[in-house]
Amino acid sequence: MGMNKHGFIHTSTRLRRVKVVSSAPARTVIQTGGFTIVELIVVIVVIGILAAITIVSYTGISSRATASALQADLASAKKQLNLYYVDNSAYPTSLNANNCPVLSGVIDTRYCLKPSSGNTFTYSPVVVIGSNPQSFTLVAINTASTTKYTVTNNSSPVTFSSNWIAGIAATALANKWVYNVDVGGLSYKSSNDAVASPQGATGLDSNYSSNYVLVSPQSNASVDFSAYPAQNACKAIGGRLPIVEEILAIYSAQATYGNNYTAGGYWSSTESGTMTSYSSYFHSSGSLVAGNKTNAYYVRCVAG
Repeated sequence: MGMNKHGFIHTSTRLRRVKVVSSAPARTVIQTGGFTIVELIVVIVVIGILAAITIVSYTGISSRATASALQADLASAKKQLNLYYVDNSAYPTSLNANNCPVLSGVIDTRYCLKPSSGNTFTYSPVVVIGSNPQSFTLVAINTASTTKYTVTNNSSPVTFSSNWIAGIAATALANKWVYNVDVGGLSYKSSNDAVASPQGATGLDSNYSSNYVLVSPQSNASVDFSAYPAQNACKAIGGRLPIVEEILAIYSAQATYGNNYTAGGYWSSTESGTMTSYSSYFHSSGSLVAGNKTNAYYVRCVAG
């Protein structure tokens, strides 16, 4: 300590660093930027597109797998049934609950058909009156998706439209299929004259065994039906014209087979005379009428 020239006393001081301790807890503040509404919308749209692509891809793969399984089942079943034919000179009249062939009441377990899991078979023999079945129609259905494929003894598996409805058991349409949409109006024949072979044959309608009836395109794929418009239309969708008892069975169960019928006649495949064929009038108690073959009537096709 000393006095300077101005008479003031000078005192030396030393600065010290003092550590201040606070009892308040330390806080760390982190500043972040949030998503804008536009960014969120973009993200949601992208996620939606990716989800849609995934679903479509899965659905497509699943559908192709189902179709492949049905076609493979039918190809294998066709081989079994053809082997059965070699042994018996006839196809079975039915399949039992285990899909084993039955002919004249005899079950043959050597040729049982084996559908894949989830698939079922509907077998329809084509029986010429007085003889054993010489052809057949087999439909395979995937019960989960209702996808249908069909095969005959002389064709490859093809898709079977969802418009086909299974025939009611214990009727003339048992183990057969009915198309639930009208085809027509179409003429039975393009000219009013008699049916002849190979388009027609006798013995195909048990109630009119001496009458000519149009043969089934399902078992006669090579036959030309261009002069028979109604039958040709059924052939185009994998079916045939029904015989008389079948068209009457359709009338009796209209609600089952679509309940969407047109007022007018519906052709059967059974000829009633040189210039006429039998038809059923659905708006008139299903009455059976012999109509001129060139009349424009409607059609409910049958398969099997």
